[in-house]
Amino acid sequence: LWEGAVHRKGWLWCAAGCGLAFGALSIPILLGRDWPGEWLIVGWVLRARSPAWTGVMQAVTFFGSSAVGVGLCAGYSAVLLVRARQLTRRASLPVSAMFGSAPINFGLRAACGRLRPGVDYIPHHLPELVHPFQRWSYPSGHAMTATICYGVLACLLIRVAPQWRGRVLLCYAVGLAVIGLSRVYLGVHWPSDVCAGYLVGGSWLALCIALLDA
Repeated sequence: LWEGAVHRKGWLWCAAGCGLAFGALSIPILLGRDWPGEWLIVGWVLRARSPAWTGVMQAVTFFGSSAVGVGLCAGYSAVLLVRARQLTRRASLPVSAMFGSAPINFGLRAACGRLRPGVDYIPHHLPELVHPFQRWSYPSGHAMTATICYGVLACLLIRVAPQWRGRVLLCYAVGLAVIGLSRVYLGVHWPSDVCAGYLVGGSWLALCIALLDA
């Protein structure tokens, strides 16, 4: 019981920390401003565009889409359900985390009301900008989805093979960074949109683990 309480407390602190960091990051956005240097980053990424890189980024960004996230999390829950042979809180964790994140993302986008960068948009699989709601960009839904979906996978892999903890976390971090870069490259997000997606996704995932991973 003590170990379980410590485990939950650590994840709750993580959730609170990510939430506070998101709040601090959002202050300029709520004031209608951008973070210093964001246009410089966007400009650098745009100058790096090429046909080869565009194909890579179109493929990479697909793995942060909601379709992939929902499919993978449903698969995780199915595996946990089969292993436990009954519905448990742990088995419901992946789908609960993924489906619960959608209204959070929608609500924050509407509340912040930040528009996407005014740059050339590169279409890709499951494109944005097809619905009036999608004109809002903060926080990034792809970054949030990837944080949750692959975060759950990382937790499951570490539980099965704790000796691979460092490598799993490294792959997780690199994967999130590449997906985030793809969002800026395609012209659909500011860098702070991506950072906000990581923080909100991390906060929500940590809270779900604290409440359901038992």
